[in-house]
Amino acid sequence: MKSFSECPHRSPVAISDFIKDIIKDKKVCELGCAEGDNMVFMSRYAKEVVGLEYDDLRLNVAVQRGLNVSKGDYYKDELPSADVYYFWPNDGVRDNEFLVDKIYSNKEFHGTIIVAGDTGFPPEPPVVKKCAEKWGGTIEEVEFYEGVGERQNGTFVLAIIEK
Repeated sequence: MKSFSECPHRSPVAISDFIKDIIKDKKVCELGCAEGDNMVFMSRYAKEVVGLEYDDLRLNVAVQRGLNVSKGDYYKDELPSADVYYFWPNDGVRDNEFLVDKIYSNKEFHGTIIVAGDTGFPPEPPVVKKCAEKWGGTIEEVEFYEGVGERQNGTFVLAIIEK
């Protein structure tokens, strides 16, 4: 098993490369950022990247890596302000629509919401596509190959929703 310092563990670098034009020079918030792999990748393009994580162990790893991560529960807490929100929650079936609605209903927010789903986890893509349909977004598929191992090969589905 890979240690947290061996990126990527959770999020493929191909995702941040694909969305680089969307996040370029913007403040990005990753909701449920885990150990912060994707934050590291997105920071190559974004003006600023912040994260929100509720799990203490994952939060501590991200903080040890020098990432700007706050402890929080996106169900209960106010979200950090951002131009772009990105998320790939552990339970997208439960969380995706809730998160898009929470962000989209914020009258102050004008930006982009990116919902991710891994086609290797069959429940995720239909929920991502439903978010795009419900909030007038587009669907993109991003193939990645980053070696042999968990979540290092496959296709991600992204809903890109503009407000």
